[in-house]
Amino acid sequence: MRVRLLLPAMILCMMQGYAQSAFLHRHDESFHIVERYSLLAGRNANELHTAVNSMSQKDAVSFLEKYLAQHSAELSAKEQQEIRDFLAMNSEWTEHGHATLPSKHPFLKTLYATRNDLLHIEEKDYDLMVNPIIAYQQTLESGSQTQNEFLNTKGIEVRGNIKKRLGFYTRFTDNQERGPLHHQHYVSQHQAVPGVTYFKDLHNDKTAQDYILATGYIDADIIRQKVNLSFGNDRFQLGDGYRSLFLDDVGSNYLFLRLNTRLGKFNYQNLFMELVPQYTRGADQLLPRKYAAIHHLSMHVTPRLNIGLFESIVFARKDHFDFSYLNPIILYRSAEQTNGSPDNAMMGMNVKISTPWKMMIYGQLLLDEFSYNQMKKKTGWWANKYGVQFGLKRTDLFGIKHLLIQPEFDLIRPFTYSYHDSVSEFSHYNQSLAHPYGANLIEMSILLQYRMGKKWHVSWKSFYNKQGRDTASTVSFGGNLFNAYTNRNNEYGIRLFNGYASTVYYSNLNLAFEYRPSLFVDFGLRYRKESSVHPANPSFSSRMVYLGFRLHMARREYDY
Repeated sequence: MRVRLLLPAMILCMMQGYAQSAFLHRHDESFHIVERYSLLAGRNANELHTAVNSMSQKDAVSFLEKYLAQHSAELSAKEQQEIRDFLAMNSEWTEHGHATLPSKHPFLKTLYATRNDLLHIEEKDYDLMVNPIIAYQQTLESGSQTQNEFLNTKGIEVRGNIKKRLGFYTRFTDNQERGPLHHQHYVSQHQAVPGVTYFKDLHNDKTAQDYILATGYIDADIIRQKVNLSFGNDRFQLGDGYRSLFLDDVGSNYLFLRLNTRLGKFNYQNLFMELVPQYTRGADQLLPRKYAAIHHLSMHVTPRLNIGLFESIVFARKDHFDFSYLNPIILYRSAEQTNGSPDNAMMGMNVKISTPWKMMIYGQLLLDEFSYNQMKKKTGWWANKYGVQFGLKRTDLFGIKHLLIQPEFDLIRPFTYSYHDSVSEFSHYNQSLAHPYGANLIEMSILLQYRMGKKWHVSWKSFYNKQGRDTASTVSFGGNLFNAYTNRNNEYGIRLFNGYASTVYYSNLNLAFEYRPSLFVDFGLRYRKESSVHPANPSFSSRMVYLGFRLHMARREYDY
C-alpha cells in the first residue's frame, strides 16, 4: 500500500499544477472566524462546503475576501479588522498576496518580521513560513482520585509552496502527558492514546505517556480551482457537528490520498486511507494494515440547502490494496458485492439548512445495515444498525456579537461500525474513526463560544452520554465496536442501551487570552462524572482546574 500511494505522490511532485494550501482544522481559534461569517452570510458559498473538514486555508481566505468586499458597509470597524487579521495570517492566499502585517519588534530583521510567523518569506518562486510549537499545561484533579496532571509539547511547523504549483505542510511535536483519570482508563482499556499512534509509558509510569505527533502532506491542483490532489498523514472530519457519524477527527492521523473535485455548487471528495486494525501492544513489530475508501458528494441544492451523500468501505487484503475500490465514482456496495461481500460498507446522508437568522440546522443519517421489514415489525433485529444526528448553530445570540451556541443530539444503534472479524470494524490504531464512544448510545451536547474583543476567548462545552456497554466477558452488547458482532447477546429484542447502561456527564469551561498572535494563555475548569450499573465499568467523578500556555497549537481536548 505504501508503494502504491507513493506513486501518485511522485506524479504529484512532477505535475505542472497550481498549489493548494494547508488545512484549517476546526479546533483552531481562527476557524471560528470563518464559521461565524458563514452563518452571517445565511446562504451557501461555492468556496465553502462546511461539512468537508478540514477546509483549506485558501478556500477560507477566498470566502472571507469576498464577504468583506460584499458586506463592508454592514461590518463594524472591529469586524473588518478581524477579517483582515485572518487574511494576514494566511497572506500567501490573498488575492494580491503580501497582506501580512509587519511586526513592530523584529529580531535580527528576519525573525518575527511579521506579526504571525517566526520566519515568513514570500518570494517569486516560493513562500515559506516556519513557526515553533511550544505548550505546557498543569492540571490539578480531585474527586475520586487526587493527582497532578501535565501536558508538555515542543515542536515545529512549516508550511509553504513552490512557484504556486506544489503546496506542502509539516508539523512535528514531541509530547509528554499525564491526562485526567478517564483518559488513563481509556489508555488502559483501548491500549491507545486518543489522537495518537505509537506511544510508550513515561519513565515506566503507566499513568503518563511519551509520544510523537507528526503531520505532513503535499498537495496541488491538477486542474486549477477544480481538481485537487493531496497525499500525506493527517485526519479529517465529515459533517457540521460537534461529533460526526461518518468520519471524526478525534482519532489519530493516518496515511491518506485525497482527491477533491469542485464544480460550481458541487464538491466531490475521494479519500483513500491506510489504517491499522486492532492489535495488542507489545514489543516492536511490523503492524498489520487494513484500508478504507470514502466518497462524499456535497451539493448546494439551493442557496440555503446543502445535501451530502456519503459511502465508505473498510477492508483488508494481505499485502495489497484492492484496486476495485480505486474507482472514484462507482458505488462501493456494488464493488463489495462483486468481491463476494467480504468487507464493511456504510452509506449516509448529511443535510444543512442555512437561514437568514444567523443560524443553520444540520443533521446526519448513517446506515450500516438496515431492513425496512424488520423495522416495520418492530422486532429489534440486531442488524438494524444506523445512527442519526440533529443540531444547529446560531451566532450573535441575544444580539451579542461573537456569541455562538451549538446544541446537538446523536443516536447510534447497537453494533453500528462493528464487524464479524477483528479487522474491518470502523477503526484505526485501536480508536474509533467516527464517534469516540462507539455505538449503542445517545448523546446530548451544547457548545458556547464567545470572543470578547480581540484578545479574550471563552468557551463552554458540555455533554450527557448514555451508553449500553459490554463487560469483561466476550459477549457483545453492541457498544464496543472492537467486539465482533458474531458474539452478540441476541438476535432480536436489541434496543438502545442493550447491555449495562453507563452515563457520562462532562463539562469544560475555558478562558483563553491571546497575548500575541497564536500565543494563548488558558485557564479552565472541568467536571466529569461517570456512573455504571456493572462493576466491570468504572464509576467515578472528577473536578479539574488547569492553567497553561500554547504557541501555534490548538488546545488539547479530553471530551471522550
